[in-house]
Amino acid sequence: MRKMLEKVLLPVDGSETSRKAVDFAVRLLEGSGCKVTLLAVVEEPAYAAFWSDGMIAPEVVLPPPEELRLELEKRAEAMLVDISSLLKGAGLKVEHRVRFGNAASEILREAEEGGYDLVIMGSHGRGVLGGFLLGSVSNRVVHHARCPVLIVRG
Repeated sequence: MRKMLEKVLLPVDGSETSRKAVDFAVRLLEGSGCKVTLLAVVEEPAYAAFWSDGMIAPEVVLPPPEELRLELEKRAEAMLVDISSLLKGAGLKVEHRVRFGNAASEILREAEEGGYDLVIMGSHGRGVLGGFLLGSVSNRVVHHARCPVLIVRG
């Protein structure tokens, strides 16, 4: 008989709400032997350009200079190593990866390609109605992921 949760994706960004999602995942999955993939996405700035006729040109992504990219990747890796030890201490199998790009897009891509049973992530409420709204990344993941998504509120 197949276990209900064999593969869980846990996107993290080092924020307080991300930390709460990690703590919740530990409590939920402790001792299950579940495989957890930690994912950190280093955002690359994107710019919308306008043509002379006022039409919006396709989004242009400008990657950071190589030295900055390597430093950001190094910091993301260090964060993932720290979080991995917490999860391993709870008896979970852990792997981690760093991706570059748009956070929501990369989380959705990993969720799709990895065949996960569940995504667990924190949410940043934004704006005047921040207490009632999901952050833009979690909102997009909730609405477009093909697997269940569990949002841990900040």
